[in-house]
Amino acid sequence: MSAVEGIAWTVYGIIALTSFLFSIGLTRYFQNKYETEFFATLVTILALGLVFSTLCLLPLDIFLVSSTVDPLKGIKKPWATTSVLESMTYTTTIVYYACYGLITLFSFTLIPFAYFFYEEYDEDQSIKDRVLGAFKYTLFFVIISILLFVFGLFLKPSTKVPKIDLDWFKKLLTDSNGEKAITFVVACLILLGMLVFIGYTAPGLSLLPISLIKGRKGIDAENEDVENRLAATKERLRVLRSRYIGRTMPNKDQRALEDLEDEERILSRRLKAIQLDKSSLFSKILMFLRPFEFLLGIFLLCVTLVLVVSIFLTIVDKIAFSLCGSQCGYVINHPNLFNPINYIFVRLSKIFPLDYMFMVGLILYFFLATMSGVIYIGIRFLWITLFNIRKGATAPQGLLVTALLLTLSLLALNYTMTTTVAPGYAHFGSQVYCNQTLLDGHRDCTNHSELIVRCDVYGPTDICTPTVSSTLIDRIIVNTPFFGIFFYYSQWVFLVVFLIGFIISLFKRPRNNVDADLQELVDEEEEGLLDRRRNSHRNNSMGSSYYQTLT
Repeated sequence: MSAVEGIAWTVYGIIALTSFLFSIGLTRYFQNKYETEFFATLVTILALGLVFSTLCLLPLDIFLVSSTVDPLKGIKKPWATTSVLESMTYTTTIVYYACYGLITLFSFTLIPFAYFFYEEYDEDQSIKDRVLGAFKYTLFFVIISILLFVFGLFLKPSTKVPKIDLDWFKKLLTDSNGEKAITFVVACLILLGMLVFIGYTAPGLSLLPISLIKGRKGIDAENEDVENRLAATKERLRVLRSRYIGRTMPNKDQRALEDLEDEERILSRRLKAIQLDKSSLFSKILMFLRPFEFLLGIFLLCVTLVLVVSIFLTIVDKIAFSLCGSQCGYVINHPNLFNPINYIFVRLSKIFPLDYMFMVGLILYFFLATMSGVIYIGIRFLWITLFNIRKGATAPQGLLVTALLLTLSLLALNYTMTTTVAPGYAHFGSQVYCNQTLLDGHRDCTNHSELIVRCDVYGPTDICTPTVSSTLIDRIIVNTPFFGIFFYYSQWVFLVVFLIGFIISLFKRPRNNVDADLQELVDEEEEGLLDRRRNSHRNNSMGSSYYQTLT
């Protein structure tokens, strides 16, 4: 292993460890304070850490191939021999396959098992019964994964792949049956992830920056809102009580009275909290930071618009100038239209390590946009809300489903970054080659720097080494054009959903803390009552057992 490769993998290891620590903090932040399950929490942390680590492979992959070329001469560096390159790409490929294999394991086995294991909880049920019950339901997902693997093992392209005289293209077709099976399963996961990417990431890209621009309602406005609601609740209580002075209240109105009393108590608690917040140091700091929040929202909105424009230009470029059209899944040969994000990467690549920092920043921004979409929309089946994702109030099942959604969406992000956001940079990084060959067969651009051009699929394969990530994605697209076509048109749907979400975000009122905080207070009160009931039941059971032992 070369020194450059060793340093790169060391840095990656540190980033991967940091991603797992970040996953712990993220899970603890959203985890329900009264309803926890160790196994569900552990699986959520590991799943999130794994997918972050997989995404961080892309910047590493780009760095490794870019470091093999001398940008001033346009030729390979002396240490970048054929054996070193083969070892480098082989190591990266093994790590990619290991990560994808673990993601498959989590998606089809561990996350469903943890979900059903928690659902099987009952005070009268043993751990063994819970494990057997969870395994029974998880077996369905395991069978699906096995069928997909077997199907991919014997899959043959439905259409004849066109013959193209490009070494880069030929290498995409030379893979084993085992690789075909693995890539087919990964393609199925990316397909599911694309649905999540469209449903959550697309609206999240507009919700996140615009919510920062609009901000939340001021604390004075919230105080007035709570006071008005409290006064209205007290008036409704007074009217309801006055109806039944000296006579019995029906059950229906009795329940309404109890609900109003609960609402009055919760509103009073919230009003006291707001009055304390008014004089708190934290509230003053938030007011001070509000201009920076607005500027950050403006900046992120600009980034979002540039991303959307880049995606739009790339998918137009694909349908107009694709290497072989739908026959090979609209795989792009060389970007013909100007791509803003790709241009930024090319410029930043001249100042190490700004281009890699920008790549990590984009990945993080897509993740935050997806998380914003999940928080705002909630986990739904059609119009039915299954779980709400809130700070300190998310059920274990909600955390597991969120981890699965983020895992799938970030797999789709890997495809999007490689093929549409910055296809040129994601394929070859900052590699260049000397486009002048002397009579002796050597390339020399010492006196002709203008002949040093950026690598693309037409470049010499002995100098231009494609990233492992782009090779895996392109192999899926070329060998199974169905996925390539589906992924391509999914990008159009992504843009349409983004546009709809953008318009809704523009007219959406600023966030109101009151409703969310009141819901948290209700949840805390309900969970407190349930917790006390569980403790009481447990104590009664222990007392009964102790009495039976004595007798």
